Amino acid sequence: MRGRLDWKRGRWNINTETTLIHRGLRGWQRATGDSFTYFRWQYGESEMHPVYDEATGAGKQFYGRWQLPALHVNHAESANSHPRDSGLYIVDSLHVTCEFDQLAKTGLTDIHIKHGAYQRDRIAYDGLLFAVTHVDIRGQIRRRDIVVTIDAQQVRDDELVNDPEFAAYMRDFSRNPDAQRGSA
Repeated sequence: MRGRLDWKRGRWNINTETTLIHRGLRGWQRATGDSFTYFRWQYGESEMHPVYDEATGAGKQFYGRWQLPALHVNHAESANSHPRDSGLYIVDSLHVTCEFDQLAKTGLTDIHIKHGAYQRDRIAYDGLLFAVTHVDIRGQIRRRDIVVTIDAQQVRDDELVNDPEFAAYMRDFSRNPDAQRGSA
């Protein structure tokens, strides 16, 4: 009896494969991974200036404080975090690789990713606060998202003035040049 490829039924189906992949990724994360804290921006609860995009009234509101496991976190520290004479400064960047299922616990779905609904979200890592700049799905099996990467840039003190929720992450280098990384 000959079987057709599209009619085959066996023990290896899409659910079995994705379950085994997630189990393997969680094992890798437990052995060598890291974790980060994720905050989602509340659009309806936040009050923003219509032109300058700065907090007014109740200010920016965030929900959650999810401690999420990551497969890998790459924190690229800037060479010079002090403002330059020109007024510009270099900020740290963050690149996180994690499972989509873990990120989905924050309420971030593939539709939110496609429409950029993460652009005001925040990540806390290594005593610093980062603004999410890009989320990219890096692995799928039959349209089921498996691996996601998140890119973020450090939020500086002058950007946190109207965010009392994140006061613990403020480092005023102009007043305290000896402030050390990761001590907040």
